[in-house]
Order: sequence, then C-alpha cells, then structure tokens
Amino acid sequence: MKTKELILNTAKELISEVGFHRTTTSSLAKKANISEGTIYRHFESKEEILHQILTDFQEKYARLLDRCRRWLEGDHGTLARALKEHYDFADENQADIKTLFATYNIIDESKNTMGFMIKEMSSFMEEALTKGQAREVVKKVDVQQNALVLVTVFTGLLRIKLYWPDIDNFSDEAIEFCRRALVKGL
Repeated sequence: MKTKELILNTAKELISEVGFHRTTTSSLAKKANISEGTIYRHFESKEEILHQILTDFQEKYARLLDRCRRWLEGDHGTLARALKEHYDFADENQADIKTLFATYNIIDESKNTMGFMIKEMSSFMEEALTKGQAREVVKKVDVQQNALVLVTVFTGLLRIKLYWPDIDNFSDEAIEFCRRALVKGL
C-alpha cells in the first residue's frame, strides 16, 4: 500500500472511531506507524486529508451511478438491482461512509458531500422509477416522493449495518419489500 493510501485509510479508521476533532496528525502518524513529517509531505493538514477522503468517495459514488445508469439504458437494469448495487457499494466503502457520518454535523464539506449523495441517489432512483413506469413494470406512484422513500430506506439500513453489525443483514428483505411496494403484479 502506498503511503498516501495508508494515511487516508488510517484517517478514516481514526475519524470513525474517535471523531474528527480528536483525530490529530500525531495520533494518525502513531496509528499508521509513520512519522508526522511523512503525513505533511502528502497533506498540509488533517482538513486536507478529510477533503481528499470526501473527494475520493464522491468520485467512487459517481462511478457507481454511471455504471447503474448504463445498465438502466440497456433495458437490463431493475430497481432491485440498483438497490443491491448500492448495498454492495456500501459494504465496500464502509470506512468512507463512517467518516462522512462522523463529520457530517461539524464540517461543511461533509454536509456538502452528504447533500451530493442524497441528491444524486434521489435523482437516480427517480430515473429508475420513471423508466420502470414507462416500461409498465413499476406502479404509477409519485416518482419524486417514492425516490426519497427509497433513499431513506437505504440510508437507514446503512446506518444499522454500520453501527449495529450484530444485527443480521436484511438488505435482501428490504429490497424485496421495496419491490412489492413498487413493482406491478407483486
């Protein structure tokens, strides 16, 4: 692993454990087993480290949405698949998401990233519902409101998954619940 990646990964771990304000470059260096000077060769401050974490996360999420939009265009995407892709993405990016949740109430950039995520996820879900309705697969529902419900269900389940890992994963049941609520004939 490259030093810059080590710093970012360790920062995510520390921020999600102790919070942004209690994470110092000194504690970060100690946990990563590097010198504080090494951190400053890559980043000017812990704020810049957080900025890089959030920027990288937004780019990863944008790539997920691009991939999902491509298969929606190809007539082989479904709402269930979109939700599954989001849950898989969340599994792969737990440290990023915990960092976002840990800093959301205290750092404006985190609020902006969360706003970006909610807006982009809602927009995608609206597209998926609209395409499903055009194909006469999705019930006639208020697309905007139901997209927000899907986002809310996803983010709520995500918080449970991240912060209460002893609870069995029930994302498949959540996806099936959403399918029954929105897909015709179920």
